[in-house]
Amino acid sequence: MKGERLFKHIISGQLEGAVGDMLRTGLGKASTVYEKVVEYRNTRYNDPKRVCTMPVPVISVGNITVGGTGKTPMVRYVCEQLAKEDHHVSVLSRGYKADNNKKPIVVSRQGTVDVSSFISGDEAWLLAKTLPHANVIIGSKRVESAKIAVNDLESDVLVLDDGFQHRALHRDADIVLIDASHPFGYEAVLPRGLLREPLHNLDRATYIVLTKTDLVDSDQLEGLRQRIHGLAPRVPVAETIHRTLGFQTLEEWSQNGPIHSMEDYDKTPLLAISGIGQPGSFLSNLKGYGFTVSDIMSFGDHHDYTEDDVVKIWQRCFKTGIKGIITTEKDAVKLSQVRAIRDLEIPVYVLVIGIEFTEGEDEFTSYVLRVAKGL
Repeated sequence: MKGERLFKHIISGQLEGAVGDMLRTGLGKASTVYEKVVEYRNTRYNDPKRVCTMPVPVISVGNITVGGTGKTPMVRYVCEQLAKEDHHVSVLSRGYKADNNKKPIVVSRQGTVDVSSFISGDEAWLLAKTLPHANVIIGSKRVESAKIAVNDLESDVLVLDDGFQHRALHRDADIVLIDASHPFGYEAVLPRGLLREPLHNLDRATYIVLTKTDLVDSDQLEGLRQRIHGLAPRVPVAETIHRTLGFQTLEEWSQNGPIHSMEDYDKTPLLAISGIGQPGSFLSNLKGYGFTVSDIMSFGDHHDYTEDDVVKIWQRCFKTGIKGIITTEKDAVKLSQVRAIRDLEIPVYVLVIGIEFTEGEDEFTSYVLRVAKGL
């Protein structure tokens, strides 16, 4: 066990005994320092003089924990709703794992992608690929990106991807996503837990969306609703699940080809490959949609696939006799750039997912459109 998996093994309490207790105690002390730094930073940004306000509405989509909560599909959803109302949208992404995000880079203009995923990072490139009516800009300084979006690209709405903690830019809507299956990051801030800031800061949100609610039972979900109400009683809450739209071959996905339904799946046993924050939700989607998963290979979040990785994948398939591979869209961004993947004589499929509201869609969408109109 190594890296990210070992870290979660420690903070979750699965590593028992004196060693586990000692490590968690040390991490707890570090968390105390981290929390003080975060709270000091938040106090500074509570001063409006330290925040840049743009002449157009800004909608932030973020979370309070490290790991996958469904930000990318939610950003897509928000942008799609705005496009229906003929808004000119720019998505501002930090460009996590980009080659260099110190200065703003325009990744796409109205769906035309101008740079590779190695320059932009996988999440920003995926948004650029799947948003034909929006611009995508990366850069660690979102204020600079925002100025390019407004002044050069003439955007009338800005969407901050992963923006809850990026407070230098004023936002008119602060949408926070909470993964129902892993809601509160082991109840501690980094590095003792997975919280990016203390839970009481949820009251800074203007809307909370519970995601992946189908992965918990009704009692857990009700308890989660009550907990959120206690933390942020004035903040409205909507609920979603991840909905499988279908699948594509890697080549079809790369070329924006057709999406297949399960009627086109021949029941081939598959090797599931993922390098995402919450691989469990990927497996749940696969099995829930009816795919036969015979084996699993998990990599770290935002994994950069190499030729050696493809060799290991092939060896696993050869050893087990598996005749097909399936992966996520985020992983497809990196895998499609590795030449060796095209040489595999094994089909590689990409699971295509979206979000589906189970509670509060009309209210949420109306809220987003009101904000975009400056109301």
